[in-house]
Amino acid sequence: MQNESTPHQSPPSTPAPIPVHHGIAVLTGYNVRVCVEHGQLAVSDGIGAQRRAATFSRATSGLKRLVILGHTGCISFEALRWLHDIGAAVVQIDADGQVILDSAPLGLDNAHLRRAQALAAGTDAGRAIVRDLLRAKLTGQARVLRSLDQGELADRVDVAADTLDAALTTDDLRQIESHAASLYWSAWASVPVRFARRDVAKVPPHWQTFGPRASPLTRSPRNAAIPSNALLNYLYAILEVETRIALLTVGLDPGLGLLHADQPARDSLACDVMEAVRPDVDAWLLAMLKDRTFAKADFFERNDGVCRVTVNLARELAETEPLWAKAVAPVAEWVAQTLIKGHKPKVALPTKLTEGNRSAGRVHVRSQDKTVEVARHDVAVAAKTVERPPAVCPECGKVLPNRERKFCSDECFQAHNADVLLPTFAAAGPAALAQARAEGKDPAHGGEVGRKRGQTNAKRAEERARWDAEHGETAASERERFSGEILPQLAEVPLSRIIEATGVSLRYASLIRRGLYTPHPMHYDALARLANIPHQQELP
Repeated sequence: MQNESTPHQSPPSTPAPIPVHHGIAVLTGYNVRVCVEHGQLAVSDGIGAQRRAATFSRATSGLKRLVILGHTGCISFEALRWLHDIGAAVVQIDADGQVILDSAPLGLDNAHLRRAQALAAGTDAGRAIVRDLLRAKLTGQARVLRSLDQGELADRVDVAADTLDAALTTDDLRQIESHAASLYWSAWASVPVRFARRDVAKVPPHWQTFGPRASPLTRSPRNAAIPSNALLNYLYAILEVETRIALLTVGLDPGLGLLHADQPARDSLACDVMEAVRPDVDAWLLAMLKDRTFAKADFFERNDGVCRVTVNLARELAETEPLWAKAVAPVAEWVAQTLIKGHKPKVALPTKLTEGNRSAGRVHVRSQDKTVEVARHDVAVAAKTVERPPAVCPECGKVLPNRERKFCSDECFQAHNADVLLPTFAAAGPAALAQARAEGKDPAHGGEVGRKRGQTNAKRAEERARWDAEHGETAASERERFSGEILPQLAEVPLSRIIEATGVSLRYASLIRRGLYTPHPMHYDALARLANIPHQQELP
């Protein structure tokens, strides 16, 4: 028998499941754990009571990527082998968007391809590839500019793309790309970044537009000081991961670049190839900025002014990986095929990423003399599908379960309606009504509308008269009771409950709660109960 003095111990809560979207499982938090238990992959993440957990089997997991956001926790060697055996990649991205780890099974092993790649830098063949990659980038940037109604700037970027053919050196190509970038990002500076209404006053003014691409802290895109650039840096990091995995799959070395100079711990070829897909990432972010209202809690500012994406939003960004994997796949295959054809014209590579030529490898084995032509994909339009970001509540910034809902709760709807929609209607509605009346049309009177309003007014008048007959004239103290005791407590009461208790319209409920309209005394007791005020003795 339990001792009465012993405090009750509630059982530990069951961790929430970790979902897999499009083959991607995203782990976040300060204590990520990945191991193998009884032949299955066991993963967990989260903080305190917000822990999540899942167990995956080899045959049914469907895992393609295990994405770890952050740098605390542990992963066992056995887990790495388990993931390798099913062909799943392990990706680790830190809070600043830096790629810490991206481990994927090696793909094609072709010595001719690697030799061609190593010899291509600084040659006409290498510059031709760089030229096409940059042409794809600039063409994509012009397309994004036109979506921003910046036709003149888009035309200037198109002109820059046309001058790529005349560039004789890699430095010339870099200068053209840099000039186009300055035009491109200047058009983004005034793009608004919207925050939930209740958070607008809490965020710095420079957070509320896209602003300059370069951070004031580094004079470069690194260490973003505003949410827009923090988002973009994170998305580019995800694209870089997918580009590296794609290059490994087609048999290329991600570190041997053609445009970006060799630097320690940088995958220069990945940086080259992803240039063609950056505009697709930009277009996705632009759609998010147009369609999304953020919460202040989506970002945090470090002591040095660096802006970071918080866990929930970072998880949402990480789940876009399938988009960028699909977008970069044809580009990586095209680069590999172009390199090998310049070095060994009769060698064709299988298209393992897009499966555009599934039998290429087998045909070459059967007939050494037959040249297998691999179709060149249009790298300028690599990603054809841009998924819309999830909808959020405009009042508090919380992500909504589906786009059919406009607000996360009745409270947010009522608050937004009272403080935003009704004042807007109060300004525009009377003007529109006056215009209609001037034209001989009065939508507020006559017909079915007038009949229903007359019935409602008559019913309300009857209720007031009956109440007055039963209680006599209302004492002045009762009105003082409403203004002094009841009204101050109604501020936190949802408008829906005021409507339910009194039967007044939404507009009058809002006016009552804001102290702009004093209701009839017949409603005082009901409003007092809503405000949790002790019952007052009814008037004689």
